[in-house]
Amino acid sequence: MRESLSRLVLRQPPDVTPVRLCLRPARRTAGFTLLEVLVALAVIAFAFVGLLGLHGRNIKAIARDQSLTRATLLARELVSQIQFQVLTNGLQNLGDSQGTFEGYPGYRWEREVVSTGLDEMREVVVRVIWDERSPHACQLVYFVRDPAI
Repeated sequence: MRESLSRLVLRQPPDVTPVRLCLRPARRTAGFTLLEVLVALAVIAFAFVGLLGLHGRNIKAIARDQSLTRATLLARELVSQIQFQVLTNGLQNLGDSQGTFEGYPGYRWEREVVSTGLDEMREVVVRVIWDERSPHACQLVYFVRDPAI
């Protein structure tokens, strides 16, 4: 029995590994390096510059669309006035004209009346201009008929 005890004491289990003392601290693998953070910030900065450029173009497009919508509504108002004028005075007093809109500074209108070959009908071209660089941005072509003829 003593022999079996001495064998037990002298033997080491096979799964135990010897402990080593490290003089160097273990390197941390969690987190980002300063270089990685700087590269990420540079990528984000370039993305924001591009987005700001798009934002400026969108604001210009919205302003142009608002001006075009206002000009279209003003042109429709002119067409309604022309229809009323033809109903009350006939086609004889309808001619080329131009003017400005009261309450809408910077907007002006032009009206051109073209003969169609028929005595009772005229072609009316209405232009509303708010930007001299594109004078034909809002143009309505309308045919008006004199109901008295």
